[in-house]
Amino acid sequence: MKKSLRRAALTLPGIVAAGLLSVGGVASAAPADPVQTLSCNHGHTNKDSGEGRTKTRMRYRTGPHTSCSAYAWVDKGTLIYYHCWTVGESIEGKRTWTWGRIAGTQKQGWFSDYYLSDGGATKQC
Repeated sequence: MKKSLRRAALTLPGIVAAGLLSVGGVASAAPADPVQTLSCNHGHTNKDSGEGRTKTRMRYRTGPHTSCSAYAWVDKGTLIYYHCWTVGESIEGKRTWTWGRIAGTQKQGWFSDYYLSDGGATKQC
């Protein structure tokens, strides 16, 4: 199964489960944008051994959405070691973000998978 399809299959149940609230046995619909509830201190672990490169100059962040602080810029072609992925803010229709480390440094952060050459990590955080 292609990585993007596998990730979509894993992500959808999590989005649905996270978006439903149960009060007295009554389920209600999710908010229009469940990403608003994510913290910039989103958890992550080093589960993945993959790597990829940035497709453009980009910022990496403290959390998986653009309202989180940016650590710094990385140049196009920068090698990123992947740790894991999560669902975050949609960038050009892509809602997954990878926690990774910039090769040759100890600098880590969240990278939108939209800007990664192979779509990012394959292991969910």
